[in-house]
This record gives sequence, structure tokens and C-alpha cells, in this order.
Amino acid sequence: MNQLTAVTPPPAKKIFLVLSLLFLVIIIQSCYHYRVINTRNDPGTEYRDTVMRSYLWGLVNKPQNFHVPNCADTCAALDEVVFSKKFGQSLVTVITLGIVSPVEVKWKCHKPCQRVNEGL
Repeated sequence: MNQLTAVTPPPAKKIFLVLSLLFLVIIIQSCYHYRVINTRNDPGTEYRDTVMRSYLWGLVNKPQNFHVPNCADTCAALDEVVFSKKFGQSLVTVITLGIVSPVEVKWKCHKPCQRVNEGL
């Protein structure tokens, strides 16, 4: 009687396949940057930055709304904003299956408006 046996790859081949898949997942990850600039780009400050995190696939964001602390002048708006996700941050997102997703936010404030003296 012929017995059907399942063909299983040798252990070395399994290890190679797992390592290849892991290597592929790591290689596919990369960093990316999104830049938002004002139409009249004239920054008055250097970059300031913070890391914002999204938890549970975006259901919980820390902070929910980010208020820029150093653009306090009513006339000084945001001049440039850069969103970056680096390799390590992408790796955290992949390892946690999206439960934790950090992103770095950098910004520059616009130069303050020039005050106009209307006379004495």
C-alpha cells in the first residue's frame, strides 16, 4: 500500500525562508518626509521638533491637537512644517502591527509682521 507523506522542507530551508521574509520586511521599510510650506517662505526661527504618537490605529492620538508653542506672536504664522517617519519609527509601527505609530513633526515660524507707525 502506498502511503502519502507530506513533503516538508528541511529545517535549513525553513530558516532561510523565515530570514528572507524578515529581511524583505526590513528592506521595504524606509523613511519618508512630507513638507508643507507657506507661499511666501520666509522663516524667522530655526526648526523646532517633537514626536507625536498615534495609538490603536489612529483611535487615540497623543496629543490630539498640537499647538505650536513658539509662534506666539499673532502675526507670526507657521512658515514650514515637516512630517517625517524614520526607519526606527516605521519598525516600531510594523512590530506593533500599527498599535503604536510615532511620527516626527518639525516646524519653523514665519518672521513677525513689521509694525507700521501711523504717525505721531
